Amino acid sequence: MPFTEATIMEVQRMTVVVPLSVPRMASATAVLRGYTIPKGSVIVPNLWSVHRDPNIWERPDDFQPTRFLDENGQLIKREMFIPFGIGKRVCMGEQLAKMELFLMFVNLMQNFTFLYPENATKPAMEGRFGLTLAPFPFNIIALKR
Repeated sequence: MPFTEATIMEVQRMTVVVPLSVPRMASATAVLRGYTIPKGSVIVPNLWSVHRDPNIWERPDDFQPTRFLDENGQLIKREMFIPFGIGKRVCMGEQLAKMELFLMFVNLMQNFTFLYPENATKPAMEGRFGLTLAPFPFNIIALKR
């Protein structure tokens, strides 16, 4: 099961559903990496940017579920993996979403084989930015096992 969970985590890292987290306000003046953030400033965490940062993730544009596994194939938590946000304002539905993602993904993988149509190009991984990150339309074949 660790590889299944790692695969789901890698999908979430590459295609974070909500690219910009809930805005926050600085309760005090702070200095972060040489930048002064005045008290009262609105801060909008960019989760997409964190998940695609090459200073954090080796080859961030490559789909690599193994980045979430240790040398023994066990799941590891990565501090900068934050698809549900961080801190006090983390998504309240995180646990429910994780459970539903796992059940849906496993059910689909057990019951179908997924293929690209002949001569089809692979879909763009960037998606369309908005309130959510939506995939561009693409065709796929789902064969019942």
